[in-house]
Amino acid sequence: MHLVAIDEAGDRELELVQPPAELARDTKPAISPDGHWIVFARGQGEATHLWIAPLAAEATPARLVDMAGVQTDATWTPDGKAIVFASTSEREQYDLYELAIADGRASGAPRRLTDAPAHEVTPTVAADGTIVYAAWQPHDGSAESHLEARAPDGAITRLTDGPSDSSPMLSPDGSQIAFARTTTHGALSDTDLYVMPRAGGTDHALVDLPLTDETGPVWSSDGRFVFATSLLRGAAGDVVFASVIVIDTRAAKPTARILVDRTGAVPRLTPALARTPLDALALDRDPEYLPELARITAAAMAHAKGGP
Repeated sequence: MHLVAIDEAGDRELELVQPPAELARDTKPAISPDGHWIVFARGQGEATHLWIAPLAAEATPARLVDMAGVQTDATWTPDGKAIVFASTSEREQYDLYELAIADGRASGAPRRLTDAPAHEVTPTVAADGTIVYAAWQPHDGSAESHLEARAPDGAITRLTDGPSDSSPMLSPDGSQIAFARTTTHGALSDTDLYVMPRAGGTDHALVDLPLTDETGPVWSSDGRFVFATSLLRGAAGDVVFASVIVIDTRAAKPTARILVDRTGAVPRLTPALARTPLDALALDRDPEYLPELARITAAAMAHAKGGP
């Protein structure tokens, strides 16, 4: 798995970061507010650590910090002076840490922010320093997950009741939180994207996609578009195909569209956005997601059976 950059029309612009000699899984990129740096999680074997590289073609990455355990889910503070991430460095549970960044390097040691019994993951940071994240706890073979907020003074506030809320992302103005929620429909369940006011209030689904699981929402810099990973699962729950979708939240009827990639229907996930204006007309020309997904999977099945 490697990182690439594409434009709104689906054309490849950059192949990001040079790959290591060994096989690696580069995922969960986060672009600095000034657009100069990209932090990402690199998995090699059983290890996953955070790396940083200039946002340029085939840049040479460097490991950010030498910590034990797993480091993942990095997000930048709005001022671009630090990242907040999840790590199992000090115990089995994921806790949140903050690490100052200067000129593409770690500045000082990571500072631990949380130590609750639950796992704290997928943080997002507001301009006032508040960190919104998902807290999840295993329970008898399943798990309970809800959203919490950590104020700059360390006070923790529960934001949602759960039991299956995850992957929060604050809008650019800090007024809304997009997140993923799993709901059950009879014997079936699926995960959709929701939006709620940060100050509290009624949440609502962005779109209803009953056949797929959506997660990891990311806002465009103007707060108009939400990008996310969408997973199509098989009967056994395994991932059959991964797509990046985009939703225009200001449309009269928001519709999920699949982000076109001119190289073909390759699996894609964990998008990140640079803070540049997006071409809304180009995104609006992307095909509607579910019909296009049906076309892609039908073509793949025909090919597997020896068809054209």
